[in-house]
Amino acid sequence: QVIQVKTIVMDPHFDMLSYNSDTALMQLDVPLDYKAAMRPACLPNSRDVILLPLCTVSEWGSIKEGVSSDSAFRWLQQTQVPVLENEICERNYYFRHPGGITARMLHAAFVSVGGQDS
Repeated sequence: QVIQVKTIVMDPHFDMLSYNSDTALMQLDVPLDYKAAMRPACLPNSRDVILLPLCTVSEWGSIKEGVSSDSAFRWLQQTQVPVLENEICERNYYFRHPGGITARMLHAAFVSVGGQDS
């Protein structure tokens, strides 16, 4: 389905330099038509205790290797990845920017080359 976005509400604490609070809500022009292959995201409620080493992440991006995610069409994707300690994340992803992972961030990824991440 291709649907126009009606409104985007960004987190008021978003910081362009550090990328802290880089989340937003999007209201679509028309409701989605849910089918077997497309369902709403299931989010834990505030009382749930999350003890699993894996978490489900979703993000907008391309679905083919080598296709820019800056293109006009982006696909909402999800995967399960392990949560990493900040030290591991900095060593593998932010080695050119020490201190780039802040206390307000959570990094989840497979540390292998070409692995999934968010």
